[in-house]
Amino acid sequence: MNNHHIDELVIKALTLTECVVPPVPVERIAEKFELKVVPFDFHEGVSAVLKKERGVIGVNQNHAPVRQRFSISHELGHFLLGHDIGKDEYVEKEFNSVDPKEKEANAFASALLMPTEWIKKSIKKDGLDVEKLSRIYDVSKQALTIRLLNLNLIK
Repeated sequence: MNNHHIDELVIKALTLTECVVPPVPVERIAEKFELKVVPFDFHEGVSAVLKKERGVIGVNQNHAPVRQRFSISHELGHFLLGHDIGKDEYVEKEFNSVDPKEKEANAFASALLMPTEWIKKSIKKDGLDVEKLSRIYDVSKQALTIRLLNLNLIK
């Protein structure tokens, strides 16, 4: 997985929306790439679907808002990373999926919602308070903890 490429895409997305502080406006970013986010009454096992040919990300309206934000970011990752995921599909898989495309989309979603330099500055300013940071970044405590582990900021 090329994290440098992911970081470049994240910077591009944040620059397009002139976003400089959390939380990242994922729906506005999707709009900048001509993707419409549509809430949908999917069954519990479906988090989101990317319909490239229609320019739509369908997101499960029954999931918690923080999960919806991650799911939108994940599908945006598939789109921006150029994943060839089939004409009319891709359902978000488990976070710990072994599929390289899913892992890359998850890495993109984490980096987009919790940019490396922002997280480091937040920790330097406010300390390592997972509860507070998850509220600031509008992400789940689980997603934040995984991001901190991946950045080697916690063990």
